[in-house]
Amino acid sequence: MGIATPLSTSGRFIVDANGRRVKLAGVNWIGAHMDDAVVAGLDRVHRDALAETIAGLGFNCVRFPFSLRMMQQTTPVPDPLLAANTDLYGSTPMRVYDACVAALTAAGLIVIPNCHLLDAGWCCSDDDNNGLWYNDRWPAESFMTAWQDMATRYATQPLVAAMDIKNEPRPARVGWRTLIPTWGHRKRTDFAAMYTAVGNLIHGASPDPLILCDGLGYAANLTGVAAHPVRLGQDGKVVYGRHDYPWFHPGHQPRQAFVNELTTEAGYILADEIAPVWLGEFSTDTRSLANFGLAPPSQGNEARNAAWWDNIHGWLTANDVDWCWWGLNGTHVRGTNPATGRLAFGRGNRATDGLLTEDWRGAASPAIMEILQSMMPARLGPGYAPERGLAVRRLGGTQRRSSAWAHASHGAYPRGGA
Repeated sequence: MGIATPLSTSGRFIVDANGRRVKLAGVNWIGAHMDDAVVAGLDRVHRDALAETIAGLGFNCVRFPFSLRMMQQTTPVPDPLLAANTDLYGSTPMRVYDACVAALTAAGLIVIPNCHLLDAGWCCSDDDNNGLWYNDRWPAESFMTAWQDMATRYATQPLVAAMDIKNEPRPARVGWRTLIPTWGHRKRTDFAAMYTAVGNLIHGASPDPLILCDGLGYAANLTGVAAHPVRLGQDGKVVYGRHDYPWFHPGHQPRQAFVNELTTEAGYILADEIAPVWLGEFSTDTRSLANFGLAPPSQGNEARNAAWWDNIHGWLTANDVDWCWWGLNGTHVRGTNPATGRLAFGRGNRATDGLLTEDWRGAASPAIMEILQSMMPARLGPGYAPERGLAVRRLGGTQRRSSAWAHASHGAYPRGGA
């Protein structure tokens, strides 16, 4: 059964045109924002087959990063990067992006364009000068125009049902100053005001998409929403974005401390039913089951990663949160820091947090896919029977965990199993 668009929000949930909850359970398809301005994998598998693979794994949406540079580049994508999609030889990056959107939506998948960077390259760091919606090379007007163009471009495609406005707000050097993102004040750096302006601009061209708004501090901090929520001209269209990785937290963080941190930074938006929150990026190294607590740790940060996974998996499942894994990729295209030129990935490098095999034809780890698939079905919200004690609530100014999670010793998946 297809998704009944357009999507909107009802309290803390995303709902379809019939008012029934749609839980976003997705994956990031990475590469179009990077140096080659083309999504990875098109040298290994045809885009139509890949879209069917994504849908067949159970995902219902794809977050699809791009850069302003990608949108403007007129040089054709190098043929070797399109070796499995020869019908696209000679195409500009934007035409390739369009063809991939068409393949994904034809497979019934929601597509969520995301402005990941202004310049082309790998994201993100404090020294990439891409943390705001403008820099010395890209004026704010270019960012606004790009989103208006995106909205117009996909206005007739209902499954392009949301737009993720700006990835991971963070400090950026503009001229001789380093500017720090703000929320609700200081017009020049006010992300709440920018999201409002861009959201209304998008809805002027296409009234239906949800507007996804990342928090400050690499999308970790949504505390400003309490005093300064994003209010668009059209109600029921704002979704807030949080990201989470092991390095966002102290090593081996106790569960209650993790819960308290996420509740303060983002979970209160769900608890108070202000709006939906989706975890637009989260991941750890998929090359070892030990990072998921499915095998004994033997090296590096495996024990730390497993502790983080236990915490984030528990929080997501207990509160039935929308999410999007970073990333789909079996391999990468070239990615460098857009300001320094520092290499992050070369063409064909294995994607360490990717879900697919290096030939892009299936899941690299059935065990990891099984965990993610168990997190996909909605359990709460309109059209679903509520389960007692599953959502975080605010009680007398304090927070309590879900009863299901609070009484579990290590979440749903035992450690040491394969």
